[in-house]
Amino acid sequence: MDTIETFLDAMFAPYPATPRLTEARGELRAMMEDAYNDAIAHGKTHNEAVGQVITDFGNLEELAPVLGITADIRPDDAPQDAAAGSGAPAEPSRPSFPVVTLPEAQALAQAKRSTASTLARAVSTFVCAPALLIALTSLTGTGWIAISNNTATFIGVAFTLLLVGLGVVMLVQRRAAFSSVHHLIEGRFTPDPVVTAWAARERLNHETARTRRLAIAVFLWIVSALPILAASMLGSTQGSPSGLSGVGVAISLAIIATGLSIYLPASWASSTYTTLTHPGGSGGYSSYRPDGEEDEDPLVGFVASIYWPATVAIYLLWSFIFTAWAISWIIWPIAGIMFGIFASARAAWRRTH
Repeated sequence: MDTIETFLDAMFAPYPATPRLTEARGELRAMMEDAYNDAIAHGKTHNEAVGQVITDFGNLEELAPVLGITADIRPDDAPQDAAAGSGAPAEPSRPSFPVVTLPEAQALAQAKRSTASTLARAVSTFVCAPALLIALTSLTGTGWIAISNNTATFIGVAFTLLLVGLGVVMLVQRRAAFSSVHHLIEGRFTPDPVVTAWAARERLNHETARTRRLAIAVFLWIVSALPILAASMLGSTQGSPSGLSGVGVAISLAIIATGLSIYLPASWASSTYTTLTHPGGSGGYSSYRPDGEEDEDPLVGFVASIYWPATVAIYLLWSFIFTAWAISWIIWPIAGIMFGIFASARAAWRRTH
């Protein structure tokens, strides 16, 4: 444990050895030792355990509100009584939120874990919603199906709206699972180092599975362009490019949805860690997100719940208003690739923060 002792010496070196700071140093050392012993019990090596403890407890600025030493290490942040006495306008005080407890954090993790599959199904449903509409409207007039363009459009739109409605219902039902921890989702809490350490361990314990699933999903998102290219080449050879291209887009959407359904159920631990350690501002102060759900965490799920319905609306408006069925399908491979890039970049960012 000499490494932790040396680290604590360096952490508190810039500050005077006041009785309160000495007491806080002892409290922090006890927390770090508990986290170290827990990491060892979970099979980590000494170096891995020390590195994890330092990562979880290495920022004294963030731990100061929890340890009650903010005034000791940041005296300039103390209330400006002198300014108030001189008649200068006082800045409005920020709300002080209660410290998150371990049972609350565990309830949040359980809610995310139990609803991860629901989130994946909802997002995948949004992605697949326009697939039938694209395929049917592209195939009409090519001899592949014996229905009129109006009939194909009606069937496709009805199917799209049905799937979008089904996805929205699933998201609403999922939201109900977070009713008891809604204040955590909104960031109305102060982080606790013990809870942070627990969340970090949960994320680490499930990181291998998440990384493996992410790799599979990214591979699927990359190859999702192949059906479009293959259908276009085959269609050009047979003289009906638009029909086969639409089928290729539908297949590509199915591949993208498959990647999302593989990845999202494995992201609950990482999402829990992000929610518990980034409550919307330093010191545990929230920025009050209006959606009331995790736009982080996962952020991919929240963005997808808006991104894909908006894409459907744009596609339908473009197609109907400008009668552009032969070309409007291009919005789907573009939207799919852009979403894949966003999801991959977001995952990479979260792994490094």
